[in-house]
Amino acid sequence: MTSSSYAAVLRTPHASRTFALAFLGRLSYGTVFLSLTLAFTSSTGSYAQAGALVALEGLTVSLLSPLRAALIDRYGMRRVLSPITAAYALILTALAALTWQPGAPLPLLAVLAMAAGVTAPPVGVVMRTLWSGLLPPGPLLRRAYSLDTVSEELVFVAGPLLAGLLAATAAPSLGILVSAVLIAAGTAGLVTSPAAPLPAPPAAPARRGPRPRVFPAAPAVAAAATGVVLGSTGLLAIAFTDRHHQPGAVAWVEAAVAAGSTLGGLGYGALGLPAPGRGRLAVLLVPLGLALAAAGLAPSTAVLAALACAAGLFVGPALTTAYLLADEAAPPGARTRAIAWVNTALNLGAAGGAAATGAALDAFPLPACYVLAATPALLVPALLLALPKQQHHSPKPAGAAHDRSMDDTTTHREYWDGRYSEHHHLWSGEPNAVLVEEAAGLEPGTALDLGCGEGADAIWLARRGWRVTAADISGVALERAARHAAEAGVADRVDWQLHDLAESFPEGTYDLVSAQFLHSPADMPREEILRSAAAAVAPGGILLIVGHAGPPPWDPDAHGGVHLPTPEEVRLSLRLPDGAWEVLRSGEHERVQTAPDGRTMTRTDNALMLRRTG
Repeated sequence: MTSSSYAAVLRTPHASRTFALAFLGRLSYGTVFLSLTLAFTSSTGSYAQAGALVALEGLTVSLLSPLRAALIDRYGMRRVLSPITAAYALILTALAALTWQPGAPLPLLAVLAMAAGVTAPPVGVVMRTLWSGLLPPGPLLRRAYSLDTVSEELVFVAGPLLAGLLAATAAPSLGILVSAVLIAAGTAGLVTSPAAPLPAPPAAPARRGPRPRVFPAAPAVAAAATGVVLGSTGLLAIAFTDRHHQPGAVAWVEAAVAAGSTLGGLGYGALGLPAPGRGRLAVLLVPLGLALAAAGLAPSTAVLAALACAAGLFVGPALTTAYLLADEAAPPGARTRAIAWVNTALNLGAAGGAAATGAALDAFPLPACYVLAATPALLVPALLLALPKQQHHSPKPAGAAHDRSMDDTTTHREYWDGRYSEHHHLWSGEPNAVLVEEAAGLEPGTALDLGCGEGADAIWLARRGWRVTAADISGVALERAARHAAEAGVADRVDWQLHDLAESFPEGTYDLVSAQFLHSPADMPREEILRSAAAAVAPGGILLIVGHAGPPPWDPDAHGGVHLPTPEEVRLSLRLPDGAWEVLRSGEHERVQTAPDGRTMTRTDNALMLRRTG
């Protein structure tokens, strides 16, 4: 079950390459902090100064993470990641050069450490955002997030080992230089990956209204509590092993936490659970806190390692759930920021936990320090349930057909631009089956494709010799469709037009007018649009209307509140004059569709095909 689940994630187009490149970039962060600590210590001759410099860099990275994410949301990852990564790599190179020999000026090191924190590219945050574009909401996306959390555990196991090896065989500064190379190579691969979305064109001015809230309160609070646990375990393990006269065993305790988190994350992703909620976060945090509190009473280092592993079992699932909830609650165009806030909360929680534990160890018995470190994880569940539920900008879970909801502050164009911007491909890329079936035998002429999306139908028609006018409300979709048409060699046969069909309609008459699945969660005057479609059919031409007969079997509530008319209801709503049209097809049909969790299922649709005779 586990292997097949994760294999399905990695078989997704572009997923394996993108994930590997992100891991390469992340490995830089696993390597750089220990390398900086060792290099600063060697250069300044002071543990206090080295610790302060590393803390300055880490604090700057954490605090500015939401700002960097906001820039990515606004301008696109390609435009933002490239320059800040170049600056970050150059700053690391300068730090490596300065610390290669002792005696570097402390003020200059402080300025460069802060500059590194300002420009550090948020590779992990970006990768989590890309998962949401590569995979539809549902079990596969949750497995991808679990896999992502596990990869970060591996990064912070492998990275320090690499840094230690480089320091032992050459110099600590070489680790900084290697980190610069890793981040540059990984990020360069990410921004050139086909999974990286193109920047969205400027959106139409939005109606005034309250701005949607980006900060994901519940996931961030849970991440902070988890961070406190992670930030505390290292110091607590050092104190425990020192008192048991086994200082070398601290590495085994740290490894036990990482092993537990890895196993827990992989198992959690393979379970195929329904979409998470705050209650699941609470369920995961309580045993995490209890295991850590119990560790303070361990009679031996071996028992401590076992309890540390037990606590780790809930770290990966808790973080995976927090990131998923932040992603699902993010308003359109703010997904990177929402995930960045969770990441920042985790890092600040870890820093605060380490600082508080260090102070507590000088004042309280060791078992009490373990309990204090576990307290946030034990208390936060009650807070999670008390927080107001204000963040529901995202879909119903488990692969809802429309995975972004609208509110009264979002225009229809912004809604669809947001949906397309957050996915590398929203639809399958294949032409609709009924269009292929019915149009394959028609003599090519002029065609109008209404709601063309990413252009699969228009491109198929153009390849068969049709001259196509393709209209959609989303400029993001049209830009993507035009690129696909150019790749298919039919760019000169398709005229891409931006229309909100409720307000404007393509001019002219056509031999074929196709409206495939012209549904919207917005308040769309579908009947009026279809009457305009009928009026645009030339004498002897064809009107083909295909729509859903009901919700997908994996999500019965996907079209809640939206009436899905029968073919006869559609025909009557067109108000066609008697004797001027011939019905060629009217009825239901079934097609095979892949559910978000990978299952093959049957779905029922409606089709109405008319020929204009008058």
